[in-house]
Amino acid sequence: MGADGLHSRVRALAFGDESRFLRFHGYYVATFAAPNHLGLDHQGLIFSEPGRAASIASARRPEEVTALLMFASRPLDHDPRDVVQHKAILTERFAGMGWEVPRLLEAMRQSPSLYLDAVGRIGMDRSSRGRVVLLGDAGYGGTIGGQGTGLAVVCAYVLAGELAVAKGDHRAAFQRYEARVRRYARRCQQGAKHVGSFFAPPTRVQLALRNTMYRALTSRPLSRWFEKMVTSAASDLVLPAYPA
Repeated sequence: MGADGLHSRVRALAFGDESRFLRFHGYYVATFAAPNHLGLDHQGLIFSEPGRAASIASARRPEEVTALLMFASRPLDHDPRDVVQHKAILTERFAGMGWEVPRLLEAMRQSPSLYLDAVGRIGMDRSSRGRVVLLGDAGYGGTIGGQGTGLAVVCAYVLAGELAVAKGDHRAAFQRYEARVRRYARRCQQGAKHVGSFFAPPTRVQLALRNTMYRALTSRPLSRWFEKMVTSAASDLVLPAYPA
């Protein structure tokens, strides 16, 4: 069972190189922990310029925030495991940006938990081959906005249930698992297609439209409808009640 993320080694061994399946959406994203010097509590802030954005959001530990940096780019020739290179890329891409970005870059340079990756999603015709099956990001991944953790838990639950019901027939179990989760997973993945243009619209006009739309959607008359809209994909599946 391959449950080893967007850059799954299990998928590469069973299906081929990830370049056959990873769809790039024109942005890169980085996340890391930073000091909560603004005292955020159940709050998040976004600062955007055309083609790049920074955000901070309160985390589980009150003294920390989760920082996010996103920028538009052509595909980069970089080593996914070279953190020193990642820090250099982010320092260059966000040079001269105002707001809290200089503090965030300093925190980024000190961070032991920096994550940088292309914004993309996995597209496959099927998620099983022989005795190998993929779940979560390995089979249906989206770098950000793809409901990754929730989708992984749903996939694990359905796969376990179908294996139990099939009583050892993994072929039947895999077929039913894919049939149950495919539509749900594909809908969850759609968020990864639009997250870059939401955080970092490419032009000032699109940025102004984003701000106007977001203010309207988070106003009191529309906030409940907006909440339903952004959670509809994650809840668009009735889980089977498998026998114990």
